[in-house]
Amino acid sequence: MSSKRASTAPAAPKPPTSLSPTLTIAEHASLVGSYLITLGANTVVHPRAKLNSTYGPITVGSNCIISERSMIGLQGRGADGEGVVIEDGVIVEVGATVESKVIGEGCVIEVNAKVGRGSLLGTHCKIGPLCEVAEDEVLPDYTVLFANGMRRIDNSGVEDLKLKMVARQIDVLRRLIPSNLTKFQ
Repeated sequence: MSSKRASTAPAAPKPPTSLSPTLTIAEHASLVGSYLITLGANTVVHPRAKLNSTYGPITVGSNCIISERSMIGLQGRGADGEGVVIEDGVIVEVGATVESKVIGEGCVIEVNAKVGRGSLLGTHCKIGPLCEVAEDEVLPDYTVLFANGMRRIDNSGVEDLKLKMVARQIDVLRRLIPSNLTKFQ
């Protein structure tokens, strides 16, 4: 006789998805909601990453990395259908929360950072660990947000090198993370 009870709660319905065949998505990633979730080519979604399309669609471009325990999507009621767009080459690190309208190409959202609802990040922005972008805030291209809301503009000119580094990191992750694309279709 088993001491464990079977769950009587109905399983959450799968959200509609548009998944690239070159996507790497861990079996223990979580895609929930009712709006469309689109994941681009050569993107990697780690185990325990959660994409929630309950309040709006989610679009993730190509060559992106969505790390474990990160949360993508709107967290509560409001402007239903607004959605989240993450452009190409973006890294969302461990425990980060993204509710932004648009995350520009090549951005890095570091560990436990939060990007608020309705905000817009330009290209190649970097949000430091534990930093927060306020709701509806607009960050221009190349902005680095760090420490207690301090900002600077990154004039290093190494954007192409950063995107090549992301591609190399994706190549390694594709070999390390077992992918189960059929579970999410």
